[in-house]
Amino acid sequence: MLLFVLSSLLLSPAVAAAAQRQRSVITRGEGFLRASINPISGIPALRRRQISEEVENQKTGTRYGIDIGIGTPAQIITLILDTGSPDLWVNPTCETANVPKECTQYPQFDYTKSTSLNTTGFADILSYGKGNASIEYITDTITIGSAKVKNQILGVNFESYDIPLGILGLSPPMDPNDPDNYPFLLDTMAAEGIIKSRAFSLDLRSVTEPEGAIIFGGLDTGKFSGSLAKLPMLDPSQSPQGFDRYWIVLTGVGLTMPDGTSDKSGTIEVPVFPDSGGTLTRLPTPIFQAFGESFPGAQFDPASGFYIVDCAVGDEAGSVDFYFGSKRIAVPFNDFIWHVDGQTCVLGLLSDDEEPVLGDSFLRAAYVVHDQDNRALHMAQAASCGTNIVSIGSGKNAVPSVTGDCSAAPAPTAVGGGLDATATRQPTNIFTGSGPDATIIGGGPGPAGGRTTATAVGLGPGATSTSKSAAGRSVGLSVGAAVAALVAGVLAL
Repeated sequence: MLLFVLSSLLLSPAVAAAAQRQRSVITRGEGFLRASINPISGIPALRRRQISEEVENQKTGTRYGIDIGIGTPAQIITLILDTGSPDLWVNPTCETANVPKECTQYPQFDYTKSTSLNTTGFADILSYGKGNASIEYITDTITIGSAKVKNQILGVNFESYDIPLGILGLSPPMDPNDPDNYPFLLDTMAAEGIIKSRAFSLDLRSVTEPEGAIIFGGLDTGKFSGSLAKLPMLDPSQSPQGFDRYWIVLTGVGLTMPDGTSDKSGTIEVPVFPDSGGTLTRLPTPIFQAFGESFPGAQFDPASGFYIVDCAVGDEAGSVDFYFGSKRIAVPFNDFIWHVDGQTCVLGLLSDDEEPVLGDSFLRAAYVVHDQDNRALHMAQAASCGTNIVSIGSGKNAVPSVTGDCSAAPAPTAVGGGLDATATRQPTNIFTGSGPDATIIGGGPGPAGGRTTATAVGLGPGATSTSKSAAGRSVGLSVGAAVAALVAGVLAL
């Protein structure tokens, strides 16, 4: 049934129309490639060589996608860009996606047409903060710009829930000592010399400037102001649940009002990690309540768990502030407010006492360089004043100590200490109207929740239930045998 479903999707008018939509214009400079931005429409409120690929933005800021080529010849597929999970997989089950109509508008990977595909016979169930996917592993060629990554392990989904697009994960493995780990895309790009180290920069951009980019092996000094603050990644043993992610320490929060005055919390130590696959920022209850109770006109909606705000507040000057030591990242009101529909706006923030994350509602204001080799993030205030790509090298100081070319925004005129981010309190302003539907506003997939061994559906011979290491998921089938096995699978289903 899987292959029949894929065939019908690939031939549907909606998919054909999506395939003809304008893609990014890729330009090449000395040692790097860059792609312009094409906003995603329809999905609702989710070395020597440097590769800069499009990060597709949308005003609701729910999800950000990247177009990459898979297979031979390369098929261009749009994937959710996710720094909260490590796996790359394609072909969500649209019937069980949270937005099935929009899901079918994007091309899916027709693996029967790739001459470079090999099957492995291994399968897993990948769990996320929202939704899950049962995938069977294959190896195939990944194309990013003019760079080709051969024999990359990736997953082909055969059953998923609540996820409308495939995912390109860029996080470290959750357990670095797990024998089931295998070389993820960032690992392979570094190993094949496409980039000098496992590092990339991410710039999602403001909702008013949908021009983001990811640069594998480089950073752009024309896209931030001030210096890049080096923030060490926490050891998994220091994280709330013991998983390895891009964990850093949030040391303070604040709120700057339209008149330029600001309230800042005292010193806190909260482990957080940036998650581009998550729409919302999720912070411990005292911080969530401190922001909600202090934000202009915000009212707590008990039904949905959000603070509802007047959409017009997004047009006012002011920011939600995050501190990492001496580095302040100011998120403008307009970027932090989520337009759920044409009438309702909420703060892009929810309460989470177990695994706090900095989602897209934060990342739109931050320029972040991720350095897995040296276990550090480098962070600055996002801005836009041109383009100047600098290569990321290798070794201890791979990420260069550079300053952004853009002028910094004015600092608050006065900073007080009135924001209490440690006390739990009862909301004082309660929303009594008709709020957003809490069942449909979960946003992007959120961080990975784990991997469970599954039974392969039969993309090739030897597809059986197994607990073998994913490192061995590269069965040596010839190309002809692999494609023949896939065709045979159609007849057997």
